[in-house]
Amino acid sequence: MPNFALNGFEFYDAPKNGGTTVRMWLKYAEGGLPAELIGDGYYTLANLGLPRQWTDTVMGQQQFFSRGVAGNRRWCITRDPVDRFISAYTDKILREGLTHWSVNVCLDMLKSGEMEQIARSPFPTHDKQVACHLLGQCTWFGRDKAYFDYVFCVTEMERVRGFCENEVFRMQLPALHARDQSRSGIKRVTLSTAQRDQLERIYAEDYQVGWCCPVFKT
Repeated sequence: MPNFALNGFEFYDAPKNGGTTVRMWLKYAEGGLPAELIGDGYYTLANLGLPRQWTDTVMGQQQFFSRGVAGNRRWCITRDPVDRFISAYTDKILREGLTHWSVNVCLDMLKSGEMEQIARSPFPTHDKQVACHLLGQCTWFGRDKAYFDYVFCVTEMERVRGFCENEVFRMQLPALHARDQSRSGIKRVTLSTAQRDQLERIYAEDYQVGWCCPVFKT
């Protein structure tokens, strides 16, 4: 299901795909974003709470992909699957220390289906949070790219901001970069060639559907 709908536009989030920035824009639009968070830095909403209109599809009860309201226009932000794994592993395991799984353990859990079992748990554990961040993007967007009217890439967040200002929020938004890992002080995990090859196979469906190289639809 969409994480929020505004002015006829539904946003669908996948963890590590720019969703924290979008949430901060929504918090800003609701008047709940402190001035000191308007800028670059490793920012989250940890101490502020989610925006009132945001539906949590990671730790909440309404998990994973389901269709929204007929007639609305849909948009999402995608990311290269391997780069997304690197970002998620660095953020949730190395920086936050939510679990101590090694990269190889994560690969085995993804291949065996254990990662998805943990992600589907009704209990809001740290393991569940990490698992949700490591599942493929088909989990969050489904398997029909044509369902979405606008598909962006996380590398073009300035373009996303322009779209949000003109279409979704219809107001000027701050140029945020939430969870900027270059500001976190943690070095991103390095993968071996064999690990990268395994991840490309694990996330093969993401690549096949197109959750990797988005095309902006006009």
